[in-house]
Amino acid sequence: MKRYLILLHRYLGLGCACFLLLLGLSGSLLVFRAEIETGSGLRPAPAANLAGYQALADAVLARYPAADFNLRFAGAGEAVQVRLHLPDAERRLWLDGGSAGITSDQAAGQGLFDGLLHLHETLLLGEAGETLGGICALLLMLLAVSGLVYWWPRDWSRAWQLRRGKGARVWLGDLHRLLGMGSSVLLLCAGLTGAYQVFNRPVNNWINGWYGYRAPAKIKPNPAPGATRLPLDVLVARAAQVMPGARLVDIKYESKPGKPLLLRWRQVGELHPNGRSNVEIDPYSGKLLRVTPVEQAAPAVRLTTWVYGLHTGSLGGWPLRGLLMLAGIGLALLSASGVYQWLARRRKQQQVRTATLAASRA
Repeated sequence: MKRYLILLHRYLGLGCACFLLLLGLSGSLLVFRAEIETGSGLRPAPAANLAGYQALADAVLARYPAADFNLRFAGAGEAVQVRLHLPDAERRLWLDGGSAGITSDQAAGQGLFDGLLHLHETLLLGEAGETLGGICALLLMLLAVSGLVYWWPRDWSRAWQLRRGKGARVWLGDLHRLLGMGSSVLLLCAGLTGAYQVFNRPVNNWINGWYGYRAPAKIKPNPAPGATRLPLDVLVARAAQVMPGARLVDIKYESKPGKPLLLRWRQVGELHPNGRSNVEIDPYSGKLLRVTPVEQAAPAVRLTTWVYGLHTGSLGGWPLRGLLMLAGIGLALLSASGVYQWLARRRKQQQVRTATLAASRA
């Protein structure tokens, strides 16, 4: 049985080694994206005070009139990210949190970490790459389980051996087994949560259907002719009254009339780092149209909160994020060492066949 298990583990690993290496390295860097971007100057440093919400929106609209965009807030005084949606393209802007000045403006996917995220999510192959990444995540789960079962020792005194002096192939083989054993739980979790995020649509539909959830109808404000928008600061203050203690995470600003202003909040104790509590408000009258705390959201949304937090490490703070970074590096090393062992074994087998053939001719 173990023979077939190791053959399955070996050839599955070889088949997706390159993709798993890329996923592991890109994921390990993305875990600490915010800190690396701030430390390297890719995003503005935090300011003492946050500029007004309307000032931030005006800075975007001055450069891109009548644009649709999201203002994403990481925390008090932090730089504000703008996700700009143009008819023919998307752009990413950074606004200084204190002055509301635009410090960076580039096409989506151009920055270092946007490129890493695109690599991690799609393997740079578009929708087909996203599906391939999801399949690799499923295979990673199978590799983690099969490797752990194969490693499980009869003699525990030899379970942690890292033999030296027997050549690189033996040493790397021991290291491969120890790395795989040590990171198996984290890799299993990463594979499960990664696959869910790729294939979440059918899973979410099934979960919502199981609980009998029906999405509410869209709300369309009907402003009077010539009506003007209220300042964002006023609208946010009104919405904050129904989200006491919550932190504003995202403002979805749509320039077309008849579109509500969508404000996304993170309530105290909410697990998702970006919050999943929403307030929809009429931008012209200031009337609250719909309030949806996370506990009233779709069942699948509540599940996604756990999945996203586990996959990014936000549920466990620095300790879990550090472990995930190490697991990503470990996955890359497992992929590379597995390929090396296979090549070394092939080379040794070829040498034995050559020697045997030479001996038979002598």
